[in-house]
Amino acid sequence: SGVQPPERRPENAGAATWMDGPVRWLLTPDEARRLRKLRTGREAITFLEEFWKRRDPSPDDRANPFAEQFQERVEAADHLYPEAGTRGCMTDRGRALILLGPPPVLRYEQQEVPAWERGREGDRPVRDTRRIVVESWVYPRPELSPALAGLIEDEPEVKVVFVVEPRRAYMVAGERYLELAARAALRDSMP
Repeated sequence: SGVQPPERRPENAGAATWMDGPVRWLLTPDEARRLRKLRTGREAITFLEEFWKRRDPSPDDRANPFAEQFQERVEAADHLYPEAGTRGCMTDRGRALILLGPPPVLRYEQQEVPAWERGREGDRPVRDTRRIVVESWVYPRPELSPALAGLIEDEPEVKVVFVVEPRRAYMVAGERYLELAARAALRDSMP
């Protein structure tokens, strides 16, 4: 018959949804594994408390400036960088904003790149060029958190590069820096 039984949701469905949101940019592989194994609401609450405490620069007071800044950056990314039905915090530029903050230096340029047009059936493909917009976010070393500056060794700056198309932007350079920024957020990586 056409009647489907109601879908059974696991106890940790809320934790799985949370993990699919912008917090994914902060999760370590170990934390993601632990999160998938949670079975009760109490386990999820304990996990969340530990998660944010690991990123709290001053865990002895009640406020957590890192968590507050994270939420502010998520809201800013949602406002600035939404793409075709995708929340701004889940886009490449949103991720960079969340992990690195607003770029102190922002550069735009256009570049000519090869393009390949198939043409109509039976015609030969056409080789041509097209212009793309390249957006570079540059963070000079003095503008970085001390923890991140310590992880990038002697590099004078962090640079994240995006190709910006009319409906989408995607990162083409800087993945390593975003991974290091997430790691730098952990209290045990701070100097």
